[in-house]
Amino acid sequence: MTRTYLSFYLKASRIHIYVDALRKIGSPARICFMIAEDSRTLLLAPYKKRDLKSHCVPDQVYRGSGGMEVSSIKLCGLIAALYSWDISKSYRIPGRIYYEKKAAIFELSKAEIIEKSNENHLPYEGDHKYTSVPP
Repeated sequence: MTRTYLSFYLKASRIHIYVDALRKIGSPARICFMIAEDSRTLLLAPYKKRDLKSHCVPDQVYRGSGGMEVSSIKLCGLIAALYSWDISKSYRIPGRIYYEKKAAIFELSKAEIIEKSNENHLPYEGDHKYTSVPP
C-alpha cells in the first residue's frame, strides 16, 4: 500500500487526482468513484464501460503533459453537504493505493483544508462497503 491524496476544489466543483495514483491502479482509460455506505470513504477504481458513472482519463495525463481533474457538481456537492465543508474552500483527502485490488481508498473524514503550510497528512486505514456515485 502507498499513500496518495485527492483534492476537492469546491468553488470550481473539481476533483484533482494525482497522476501517480492513476498509474498505480493500472493507468486506466476510465475511472469511477464509489462512496462507502457509511459515507466515511471514497473509492477510486478503473471502470471498463463508458456510462454515467465513469470519467475518461485523457491520454496526455499519462504522457506527463496534463494533470487529471474531474468536474462533478453532484459529487462535490454531496460530499461537501455530508461533511459540512465550506464550499469556498478546497480540501485534501488522504488515501491508500491497494495494488492487488487496483483501487485507491480515500478517508473523507480526515479531510484537511488546503493551505500553503498544510503538511499534516493522515493515512487511511479501514474496510468499507461502497455504492456508486454519479459524475
